[in-house]
Amino acid sequence: MTDRKHPVIRAVVFDFDGTLADTLRDIADAVNHALSKLGFPTHPVSRYRDWVGDGLARLCRRAMAGKRTDRSDDVTKWAGAYYREHSLDHTALYPGVPELLDELKRREIPLGILSNKPHDFTVRMADALCARWRFEAVEGCGDDALRKPDPRVALQICAEMGVEPSRTVFVGDTAIDIATARNAEMVSVGVTWGFRDRAELRDAGADHIIDVPGELLTISVLRLSGESST
Repeated sequence: MTDRKHPVIRAVVFDFDGTLADTLRDIADAVNHALSKLGFPTHPVSRYRDWVGDGLARLCRRAMAGKRTDRSDDVTKWAGAYYREHSLDHTALYPGVPELLDELKRREIPLGILSNKPHDFTVRMADALCARWRFEAVEGCGDDALRKPDPRVALQICAEMGVEPSRTVFVGDTAIDIATARNAEMVSVGVTWGFRDRAELRDAGADHIIDVPGELLTISVLRLSGESST
């Protein structure tokens, strides 16, 4: 049986928001735009740090703070429309992420993305920010029943990459990502540069926690794909 702490890794799957890219301001701006348009109070960008991770509809309901929940679909619609036009105004890959992706591709390690962001947004933004690297699979949320931490899409990505889940790292910044990895029997790596803190990742049971992208290459969880799998 593979040791979850020290397996031979063949592939890496990344969460998107808060892991590969800092998307917080553009997300907050979109929801605040919708709230303002419909007469609800807006919030500072920092407040959204604790609300993101479960998809746009749930984020909008949280931002409404229980007020007129019958209007949550309207808030979600307006936020989505604004975000579609402004999702890359301030969003960029985190420092160190391009260098990490360069090295992973040099090592010929297959890469995937799995986000709770709507699928069309995920694909479009990955194309815009990550075009220079080949990702074998890019999946956002197209069905609430398959939203992380449900493992089914994660397992689908592993199948597309032709790699066993136990030999795949899932890298994310929230407890939801750690739970997804656990449910899929993947190795979980939590990152502290995203939207949550170390305590959340630790309490969620992350196999590893890293503070900068390049650290993924230095921990024993990631060995060259050409090494023996025994």
